[in-house]
Amino acid sequence: MFDKLSFGNIFYDTCVWGYKQMSAEATECLRRAVTSQQGSGGLFCGRAGQEDLYYTFFGVLLALVNDAKFRREECQRRVAALDVATLDLVHGCAWLRVTAMLKLLALPKFARQKAMTFRKFGVSKNDLEKLWTLNELPDSAFPQRDKNSPYSRFLLGTLFTDFGQSVPESDISEYRLPNGLYANLKNHSAFGVNATAAALFLLPQDQREETADALAALQEQDGSFKATAAAQEGDLLSTASAVFALHQCGKTPRVSIKPYLQECFRENGLFAATPDDLHGDLEYTFYGLLAMGCAV
Repeated sequence: MFDKLSFGNIFYDTCVWGYKQMSAEATECLRRAVTSQQGSGGLFCGRAGQEDLYYTFFGVLLALVNDAKFRREECQRRVAALDVATLDLVHGCAWLRVTAMLKLLALPKFARQKAMTFRKFGVSKNDLEKLWTLNELPDSAFPQRDKNSPYSRFLLGTLFTDFGQSVPESDISEYRLPNGLYANLKNHSAFGVNATAAALFLLPQDQREETADALAALQEQDGSFKATAAAQEGDLLSTASAVFALHQCGKTPRVSIKPYLQECFRENGLFAATPDDLHGDLEYTFYGLLAMGCAV
């Protein structure tokens, strides 16, 4: 599914559209909430209140979407000081994306849209060297400790295309189940919604239909998607991943996800993981906007 459009652009535009669906009161609440999540050291905080590069990715992206005020230069210095060589794939990807977004935020607001495609703006030789280094990380540095899993190849593939590089070859056939869904683990019998959603971005167009239909069929009556068949309930991460992947395949979920999203929204302007989860955070707020951007 990778093409001339960067994944980052699609990602961003979908979140912006989701943000525009919110009321003025909700958007202002969200803007304040994003600002409040930046820690004293410059990075953004996760649910436990500790600063983390992973949550900084979501914080900076949300700030780019809703123009929330934060201490950008302080954040930039803290990110630049991190030793990328010590990071696993997820955090290495976060470092490169945060670095790119901070460069965009340094521009006047009116100039950001023209520079939005990451591969056309501020990509240094050093950034490209770090990008290719990620592909050489040991299996232990990848999700599920497997560099060939659908999610691992998705993370690398989307990053490579955003930086204007050829996507490394991958073969995810050993993760495919007979019904078209995909597993997180090789030759495993249990599907994973996130693995299946990731696979849809890796498959050639003529191989996506069966997988997309199988994924759409997993939607729960409340509009959500469960991470696995064994999960007790749907969650916002799995729901956003599924509807975003289906949206890119031209598929519309049979059940509207809007009521589910409303149940996950909290009074402080953040989204929670499930309707029963009392506390929202930056990560699930991003998933909320992504899902809302696909809702019809």
